[in-house]
Amino acid sequence: MIRDSDLDAAVSQNIISAEQASKLREIAQARVRKPRETNERFVVVNNLAELFISIGQILFFVALALAGGVIGIAISVVAGWAMAEFFARHRNMRWPAIVGSIAAALSAGWLVFVLIGGFERNSWQSNLLLPYLAALVSIGFAIWRYRLPFLALPLACSLAGLASTLLPWPREISLVVAGAIALILAVALDLADRQRMTRKSAFAFWLYVAGAPLFLHPIYSSLTSPGQSTAAMALVLAIAAASCVFGLILDRRSPIVASLIYLGVIIAWSARALALSPSAQTALALFILGIGVMLLGVWWKQARAALLNLMPSALVRRLPLTEIG
Repeated sequence: MIRDSDLDAAVSQNIISAEQASKLREIAQARVRKPRETNERFVVVNNLAELFISIGQILFFVALALAGGVIGIAISVVAGWAMAEFFARHRNMRWPAIVGSIAAALSAGWLVFVLIGGFERNSWQSNLLLPYLAALVSIGFAIWRYRLPFLALPLACSLAGLASTLLPWPREISLVVAGAIALILAVALDLADRQRMTRKSAFAFWLYVAGAPLFLHPIYSSLTSPGQSTAAMALVLAIAAASCVFGLILDRRSPIVASLIYLGVIIAWSARALALSPSAQTALALFILGIGVMLLGVWWKQARAALLNLMPSALVRRLPLTEIG
């Protein structure tokens, strides 16, 4: 990419005129400021070198975990943070920094659990509050320091674990609350970066990936248990339709993906009325889902444009500016 200094040098050497340099800058700025196209970016590993290093990291931390003991866990915490700092701040390698950050968070939570004697108590599940809190703080600090969007995914999972142990409700309700928090934060980040040109939209993407299943899974699972009524099946379809509308409005596919499994269950149950074999019911469900997903994927832009045309213009102006034509 040509820099401003290159254009200034070209002008000083009479290669181009000052007016031409100004027009080139305008073209470059218009390209940079153009909203991203409707396809969501899904980039985790930049290159094979990062993946190669990450394999070595995983082997290293597995070896420390097998060695066991408080000292091994403490070494994992220190090593994880050292790797995250080195790869993020000095080598600009995203995935090894992510692996180091996650390893440090998991090790920190495990270390706290061991130090409080979690397994020595009768109900060790009730002793997960401090370990979840340690992991949450560790991941939160890594996000603050390294600005790695993928870490929003383990952050949401740590939040869900903390909520399930802290809130005096059934675990399913706690997961719904954690998922709702993640989705609200994702929407706020999406609306704050309408052109999807900053890391806010990248953080929002991973929050959708984590928040949608956390929010929808407990609701769907309570409605798709064996023996449910036709009304429950209709409610599943209504929730799936609402998830689809939600995803189209914000130009995000994660809420729709989170509904596919349960839609397949409903389709398979409905196929029982045709007296089909279990394998045929599964095949029919997969066939219908596959056709539906492909059609929605191909005509995503047109479907979103049609939906936005039905909404008030004042609201549409606040939504992401991705391509809808």
